[in-house]
Amino acid sequence: MRWSAGLALLLVVGCGGSSDGGGSATISSQPLAGKLGGQAWTFATGETTGVLSTGEQLWVDLYGHSFDACVAFGAPPNADLVTMMMPRTPGNYDVSLTLNDIATSGRLVIDSVTATTITGGLSIAHNSDNAISGRFQATICPP
Repeated sequence: MRWSAGLALLLVVGCGGSSDGGGSATISSQPLAGKLGGQAWTFATGETTGVLSTGEQLWVDLYGHSFDACVAFGAPPNADLVTMMMPRTPGNYDVSLTLNDIATSGRLVIDSVTATTITGGLSIAHNSDNAISGRFQATICPP
């Protein structure tokens, strides 16, 4: 799926909420990295989109480019990113596929959610050209 000529993964957390096993995916202890569309990708900046978030979940964009979060039009227009709906409640969650065919399995761990940040780990994969794993921290932007 391409948005603004950048590759995007759009995922949601499984409807069942926090799971016992959280999937079998192992989350790297390193910063979030891997491949998107066969190209090397490393997480640099994360931010939420308030208008797309709900009372239970945050719309989180994880970019492979550095920029000031929560600034209108701050992200580069061709930035590759991972977009996910993440729970506002810490826990261990299975990841399910929505609106794309890139990631077919994975696990999301939310360590903490404060008024300003969401922190956790993520491991998702479709094939060897589309797989990422590691830790992230995203800024919670005002609505």
